[in-house]
Amino acid sequence: MNRRQAWVDIILALILVGVSGVAIGLMGALMAQHQFSLLLILQGVVILLGLRLLLAMRGQSWRHLGLQAITFKDLGRTLVGLFSCIGANMVLTTVIFMIDPPLLKQHMSQLKVIATYLSGEIPFAGIIAMMFFVGVYEEITARGFLLTRCRTALGGRWGPVLLSSFMFGLGHLYQGWIGVAQTTLFGIVLAALTIRWGTLWPAIFAHAILNTFSLVVLERLAEQVP
Repeated sequence: MNRRQAWVDIILALILVGVSGVAIGLMGALMAQHQFSLLLILQGVVILLGLRLLLAMRGQSWRHLGLQAITFKDLGRTLVGLFSCIGANMVLTTVIFMIDPPLLKQHMSQLKVIATYLSGEIPFAGIIAMMFFVGVYEEITARGFLLTRCRTALGGRWGPVLLSSFMFGLGHLYQGWIGVAQTTLFGIVLAALTIRWGTLWPAIFAHAILNTFSLVVLERLAEQVP
């Protein structure tokens, strides 16, 4: 694959994610709250099918994105990725709190609404399954497809890490600019570790755990609000 093909793939992947996101948003506005999680899963399926088509066009498979056989080492690597993301987020959150506490409070309130909307009346096992699937397709998209294409298009290490992470962050613009900063930071951490380890599974597992934990905690906090 040459650089031109890599840039074409990046653009096509962004169009795929953008169009599917807009479609899901429009459908979600017309459907009941508890059905939004189904739409989220549908979006993931559409994105994965689209990426599989793009891979087939280049004569590649999922293994080219880092989906290799899972090893025992990946469990320990998952913990490294998870705690690295948590630590990075604690630093970012502390800085934002020191600069503008009301802004951070407003952001947390927005996340509570999103968490309540996503979880609805889904049982805990359902939340875990949904968040794992979200972790799978978001990591395949960001740290799998976009990162590998950025490495071909730009070369080097940190350029691809930063660009793919920023694109991932912009995909969370619905969370506000703090959400974009958080997810971009998560992306940088996970992208750097993915390149180092040469496998996508630790990022997938860490992402799924982070999503599940955040969703459950925010939902519980939302229930406590009078």
